[in-house]
Amino acid sequence: MSDAQRDEIVFKISDVVARECRTAFGGRLISVILTGSAARGEATIVSSGDGWKILGDAEFLVVLHQAVGPASTRSRDTVKRESAEKLRLQGIEVTIGLGLVPVSYLKELPAYIFSYELRECGKVISGNPQILNVIPQFSASAISREDAWRLLCNRMIEQLEVVGDLERTPQQLTNSLHYATVKLYLDMATSYLVFAGAYAPTYRERAQRLMTLASQSNDDAPFSLKDFGATVSECTSWKLNGKEGDRNRSLQFWQEAISYAHQLWRWEITQMTGASNKSTDTELWTKLAEAMTVREKIRGWLSVIKRSSALEIFRNWPRWLKLGSRATPRYWVYRAGAEVLFDFEARMTASSKKGSPDFADSHAASLLPVCQMKTGTAETSWKSAASEITANYWRYVAETRA
Repeated sequence: MSDAQRDEIVFKISDVVARECRTAFGGRLISVILTGSAARGEATIVSSGDGWKILGDAEFLVVLHQAVGPASTRSRDTVKRESAEKLRLQGIEVTIGLGLVPVSYLKELPAYIFSYELRECGKVISGNPQILNVIPQFSASAISREDAWRLLCNRMIEQLEVVGDLERTPQQLTNSLHYATVKLYLDMATSYLVFAGAYAPTYRERAQRLMTLASQSNDDAPFSLKDFGATVSECTSWKLNGKEGDRNRSLQFWQEAISYAHQLWRWEITQMTGASNKSTDTELWTKLAEAMTVREKIRGWLSVIKRSSALEIFRNWPRWLKLGSRATPRYWVYRAGAEVLFDFEARMTASSKKGSPDFADSHAASLLPVCQMKTGTAETSWKSAASEITANYWRYVAETRA
């Protein structure tokens, strides 16, 4: 796909969303901002029958005068539904991501990757064209390393939503698993570059900077930057052109991605905590937990309480007291997700067959803020644990900075 074609499709999506937002929010609307890969001109768009399909979400922020409440949430859902339907009639299949925020949200954004990319690459498609100027100014070198590590963990957990596809097609990756693996490679590069002091806001720039680093002496890197960079360049090329024939759908492509993720995950924790690179994964988790403040823990668990029903609070408060004394809920969800994903990959690699290994993972499930299945039994499969982990992630982690 040419850049001109991509720009035309993104323009059509933005135009429909902007009109629907103006209708739904009226005088409360300040601005509509296009964010993410679509704003950077890097959305993956593939041919779909007689039309086009956008892989991933087309992401927007809607800045409102009034605080977000139930009425605004209903309006948001209407905008998403109506926009998707009208675009479908134009031959464009897309999932709309719509975040509702007040101006204060933009003013208080921390030095995170999202904040930097929003300020540098976000596009105001309706309303106040200067709204992005209220985001605090900071350099790329000031981006939080913890945020970069969180990005890596997020992509690892998102793997758990689709890795079960290997049971159905063990010799090659499904479309969903391939796309998730490409995203993992690209954001491993993003995460590493933050730690290396070479971050850039677009996939193209990141691939170039990674190859530049690979041409230099990097004894401190967690793996061969030359090999890793070559794969990231291939993923970047596919992400931008979306050509079917360019995809590497081999099982090895996925296995190498998880191996890279594990090495990078360990290396970044040692960089943040000063732990020995010879430490076990459990020892690294302990180091992370020891660095957390009481305030961070309280804030995290108050966020969980806010998002839980009275019955869930009643049933889980003894566990929450125990878990909360040690770490934040985000930490526990990340820990459970990493344990299941790394264990799964290790068993896949060791298995003589290419199907999904069957193993229990009740320990990981027991670490979660809320778990609907019985833990501590051999009947707790990895698939059940993965489902519980992703449910906790989307409910308690993805929509909050706590």
